[in-house]
Amino acid sequence: MMKKYIKWFSILVLSFVISGCGFFSNDDGDLNGNEEPVEQPAESPDETDNGEETDTPGQPEEDEVNQEVTAWIPRLENVVYSYEGIGSEYASFTWNPQFNKEDYYQIAANNGGTVLVKIYEFTDDQIARIFRSPETYFRDNFSEIGTFPENLDTEVILKAPIEVGTTWANDTTEYEITAVNHEVEVPAGTYNTIEVTMTADNSTVKRYYAEDIGLVSEVSETADGHVVESHLETAETNAPEIIPFTVYVPDDQAMGMDTIQTELTLYTNDPARIAINDLLTGQVEEYDEINLLPEGTEINYMFLNNDRVVEVDVSEEFETNMNAGSTGELFGLYTFVNTLANYYGTEEVLLTVDGEPYEGGHIILREGETLQFNHEMVNE
Repeated sequence: MMKKYIKWFSILVLSFVISGCGFFSNDDGDLNGNEEPVEQPAESPDETDNGEETDTPGQPEEDEVNQEVTAWIPRLENVVYSYEGIGSEYASFTWNPQFNKEDYYQIAANNGGTVLVKIYEFTDDQIARIFRSPETYFRDNFSEIGTFPENLDTEVILKAPIEVGTTWANDTTEYEITAVNHEVEVPAGTYNTIEVTMTADNSTVKRYYAEDIGLVSEVSETADGHVVESHLETAETNAPEIIPFTVYVPDDQAMGMDTIQTELTLYTNDPARIAINDLLTGQVEEYDEINLLPEGTEINYMFLNNDRVVEVDVSEEFETNMNAGSTGELFGLYTFVNTLANYYGTEEVLLTVDGEPYEGGHIILREGETLQFNHEMVNE
């Protein structure tokens, strides 16, 4: 029970990590690009003749930092950030950006226990998480396919102005910017950060964000003194998200189905649909022996709906080029159905052809009729 608690505690307290350009450009100079301060007399600040303090032109204040919220949590594409964990087996995690659109940013974080997909909304003065979906081992663009009421969950992550004392609240949790220009050393390097402290009834979390990098460290402590830490270890640029993908194919005797283990290589904004279509039509050189879809077939759309049914629509070539007897048609349908159902971790597939129910030579589906994952045809 404690292991399960720690797993979900780690998921809830670990922030999303989204980062921007200029990875680890950690020179010895000021990370914020400011010039060195003008040296002042040690005994007192500059004063006018009447004793009043004055500002020295060009000298930044000690707490002067970039006021753009996106400078501290930038939107990045095609990266893999990795964090080392201390205090929990789920404190280590990686994350990938999946979709970066004008009004939303979707990422997937994997802590070894679950893949948690989150969507963030950026405005001029704040960044908020508006969606979270645990146990999501596939890629769908959730903002495009519609809302999932149970996954809508708003949490403001950062709010302007970026200065000590800025506060906000989400339900039972309070947030405060508690430090700026705070130096933090992690495996990836040493960074000048802002510190955001999150306080709830049973835990306190401190998150450290570096300019143009994003989250570099997070330290959480429960009321009973248990501490969990996550620290930025590596960042890989120009890197895709790799998703395991199992393809069901007829065996040599066409008596059952075997499986082939493959991978989907997806860069930011790549829909899984395109990669799956290429794979199943034999267009991926590494897996050119796979050719499940009839010639010319295109997957028009595919997604997992609120009822955990895969909705997939294909072009008319899938139906008109199904040149096979009853057994061939059966394999043609169920290798495709099993492959998609397994990818989404579900049992039902609603198959349509250009918006209409599938109607083949031997199998005709009614409006709304689904096909079930066929366990009996799979070889053990």
